[in-house]
Amino acid sequence: MSIKQNQLAIIMYTNLNSETERMSFSTRLKERMLAQGIKAVDIATRLGISKGTVSQWVNGIAMPSGKNASLLAQHLRCNHTWLMQGKGDPDKAVELQLGPDIRGRVPLISWIQAGNWLEMDLSQLAEPTQYYSHTANVGERAFALRVLGDSMTSYTGGKSIPEGSVVIVDPDLAAEHGKVVVARLDDNAEATLKQLVIDGGQKYLKPFNHNYPMMPINGNCTIVGVVKQVILDF
Repeated sequence: MSIKQNQLAIIMYTNLNSETERMSFSTRLKERMLAQGIKAVDIATRLGISKGTVSQWVNGIAMPSGKNASLLAQHLRCNHTWLMQGKGDPDKAVELQLGPDIRGRVPLISWIQAGNWLEMDLSQLAEPTQYYSHTANVGERAFALRVLGDSMTSYTGGKSIPEGSVVIVDPDLAAEHGKVVVARLDDNAEATLKQLVIDGGQKYLKPFNHNYPMMPINGNCTIVGVVKQVILDF
């Protein structure tokens, strides 16, 4: 056998072996989904992935890896090694420490868009729009913002929302004392992130960073929404 023929045989064997692994994984996946009463859409929602990706797993076209493989095994409440490699008992060495369910996805918008969010039509969002999966209990008009600057970073302890983190905001929640809000001042088209403080009838926008001043508001401010979750990317 020539070198080229040998290389071709290796490639064909590798491809066949990979296909066999995918189909075997697909069989175990469907078996566990049936046993647990879990549908493909449940997996997509729980893992924050597309239905198309789950369909590829179910049909033996692809296999999950890394974090997705681990989360899938947790969601199916089965042994990770059994699910991925077919080794061991599916019900032994099961990691049942599941995180909160993914509740949905919201668009990541700019701070200028946030300032106009209450008047905006969702169809006005530019494509492609990045979306963030979240576990917060929010309404259909919720959105995400990436924090800019360090005005909400506390260097003295307590609550802190560092620069670069993403906040999930619900515009349909009532803004109450102590809540972190996204607000727009009348003389500025861009929104800002601050804590709402109400003291003796006077309202303020308070930064967590003591190096920034509190901003008194009195009819010159529109509360765009209330922060429900902070997501830190690493």
